[in-house]
Amino acid sequence: MKILLVNPPVGFGYYSMGLSRPPLGLAYLASLLTAEHTVKIIDFNIEKPRWGRYPFEGFDVVGISADTARYNVAMKIARRAKAAGARVVLGGPHVSFFDEDALSSGAVDYIIRNEGEYAFLSLVKHIMGEIPIEDVKGLSYYTSGGILRTPPAPFITDLDSLPFPARELLPLRRYKEKIDGRPMTTMITSRGCPFNCNFCSSSQFSGVRWRPRSVDGIMEEIDLIYHEYGYRAINFIDDNFTLNPKRAIEISERIIAGGYDLHWEAMSHVETVVKHPEMVEAMARAGLHWMFLGFESGSQEILNEYGKKSSLEDARRAVDILHKNGVKIIGAFILGALGDSDRTMIETIKLAKSLNPSRAQFSLLTPYPGTKLFERVKEKLLTSNWEMYSGLHPTIRLDKITPQRLNRFLFKAYAGFYLRPPKAIENFQYIYRTLPSAITLIATNLFSRGYRV
Repeated sequence: MKILLVNPPVGFGYYSMGLSRPPLGLAYLASLLTAEHTVKIIDFNIEKPRWGRYPFEGFDVVGISADTARYNVAMKIARRAKAAGARVVLGGPHVSFFDEDALSSGAVDYIIRNEGEYAFLSLVKHIMGEIPIEDVKGLSYYTSGGILRTPPAPFITDLDSLPFPARELLPLRRYKEKIDGRPMTTMITSRGCPFNCNFCSSSQFSGVRWRPRSVDGIMEEIDLIYHEYGYRAINFIDDNFTLNPKRAIEISERIIAGGYDLHWEAMSHVETVVKHPEMVEAMARAGLHWMFLGFESGSQEILNEYGKKSSLEDARRAVDILHKNGVKIIGAFILGALGDSDRTMIETIKLAKSLNPSRAQFSLLTPYPGTKLFERVKEKLLTSNWEMYSGLHPTIRLDKITPQRLNRFLFKAYAGFYLRPPKAIENFQYIYRTLPSAITLIATNLFSRGYRV
């Protein structure tokens, strides 16, 4: 069969900010399919023609990845693929939790819920007439009697059983994101998240059980990326790279022993850094140059609302530990919590300035389908336009803050952090690259009246 796997274009701002990353989820799907099928991956963020002119004719199956902010465009692509005669399959976090709208549209034949590799492979076998549809786990589909859902597919416990993602099907050199000037690619070493934060769907989509790959398997893929593809920078995009500090140290020691000249980035948690400074030291010696940390808020009461276990003092200690080891920080902060007020948001902006990470990411609290937050606030949603669910637009009707005022605080946060002379000089290239998107965001948000349910 001829199978096309589609990465829909990301909306405003993402790629203009230099976050140009290959769709590893689709590459993992392709790795299981290429032995028996002709597979193509198209990433409409970097490839031409654009999706509206793409020739979908000739493909038997078109699989489309869809998170919430890209759901609308994913459905537009689905309609074109369906009109071209393909069987259309959607997957991803949004449709895993909201499958009814897509299936009732008539443009989508099947939805793969949650982790998709083996479920998609089984679906292809069904389409070829090899197995009954009941044997495809984690599948939603529409019949004359309504939507049918097969039992959930079990999460893959042995991630080493998966082939490495089919990077050979991706135009890797078109992805321009860098670490310290070095072209960077991405890698995943674990799945699942036990923290189950109320604003994050990762624990529902990938499970609350943390599933690590073996260190031997990780090193084999690092070696492939390093020698076969020539990369000298890797971003480990796990939600919880450091959940097991001993494992993080072992990976670091293996990188050092292997003589790899790598600059790399990983995500961690404030409390993990504070409790395990020896882990940070080992990671830094192995080439860790950047770490992404979620500080979230400058108000302890808001941190408690989020269910965070760390304190403001922990945030300061984590920054000190990382800076002592020469590791730069990308700090994430959230505005617009249900209990936020002018005072608590000012505290968050002040914390960002005092912690002074190399870069700060400010976003607005967004209730993604599948999260506990969504269930809590679904009667308070400002809009049903999923494109607005990017973290850059108000989506919740708050008790103390209007959407317009929340937009102004988002602008104030970015301007207050990045326009300080030392920070502006440090991030000149980053600011120059993202300025057009920032202006567009400001104009869109500050003057928009388009909030509707």
